[in-house]
Amino acid sequence: MRERWARITPVIPLDRAQAQSLIAPALPNAQVARIEPLSGGLANTNLRCVIDDGSSVRLRLYQHDPKQAQKEAALARLVKSRVPAPQYLHLGDANNVAGVPYAVIEWVEGARLDTLSEALDDSSLAQVGRAVGATLAKIHSFVFVRSGFFNADLEIMPYGGDFSLVPFLTRCLIDGKGGELVGEDLAHRVVEHAARAEPTLSKWDDPPCLAHFDFNGSNILMRQENGVWAVAGVIDWEFAASASPAGDFGNLLRPPLGLRTGFADAVARGYREAGGTLPRDWKTHAQLADLTAWAEFLTRPNIGDALIADARATFEAVLSDS
Repeated sequence: MRERWARITPVIPLDRAQAQSLIAPALPNAQVARIEPLSGGLANTNLRCVIDDGSSVRLRLYQHDPKQAQKEAALARLVKSRVPAPQYLHLGDANNVAGVPYAVIEWVEGARLDTLSEALDDSSLAQVGRAVGATLAKIHSFVFVRSGFFNADLEIMPYGGDFSLVPFLTRCLIDGKGGELVGEDLAHRVVEHAARAEPTLSKWDDPPCLAHFDFNGSNILMRQENGVWAVAGVIDWEFAASASPAGDFGNLLRPPLGLRTGFADAVARGYREAGGTLPRDWKTHAQLADLTAWAEFLTRPNIGDALIADARATFEAVLSDS
């Protein structure tokens, strides 16, 4: 799905000499043999720098929100004892090579879940789902006293507005430009659906926890270990916050993964086996939480026709299920 969306920022082109100068503080003796642009992200430039000894590092150039570099590095340190996440080898300020802050990040060998899943049968994908669910439970095991965004020191900052379901959808889809993009009738029906559904939900009793907020197949790397699928790494934590667990489930279960037979139930099984708790109607929680993500997408600048079409299709699918 995301592969069709327009980038928010253009990819920053670097030659080998420029890349080598950026990674030198982390690897002073390394010689860059080649550079491979990485797909998946839409806001920042991500490059694989292959070193002449065959090893690799990831070079991440922060175009969308430069402040996120420090936060991502701090989160990697926080979660490393429980969650497979690449560690940050060096953080660099904006300079005349990249023009933006950047990070040199440990390379993780693995296949992106969104591309891997296309080649897996339902049985193998269920094994993957259990592993992903267990990893998500470990992410959510970091709990906090209140909700909010993290700053560079992982202090929790207030959201700065009403982020509860119906007011947020109203702000994005009715008061904002979302209705104009997907159709005002559809926008009103989405808000009305949320207003009817929210009071019927059981309470998700967990306190606010670490939520990745971009937990989807493009940011989950998988590999086989002794013939068993395992999560090799969870990457790109720039949107992470202290929040409800529901949003991560909603993101993960977007089509096509969420439509695969048995995948959602396998994720839930792995989540519970790893100590996570789910309310009986967790799928409805996840679906409603993901509505807010799609509504927020529609407030961003430079969104393309493909994203608008996917948002419209998502809203129609939710309404047809209700």
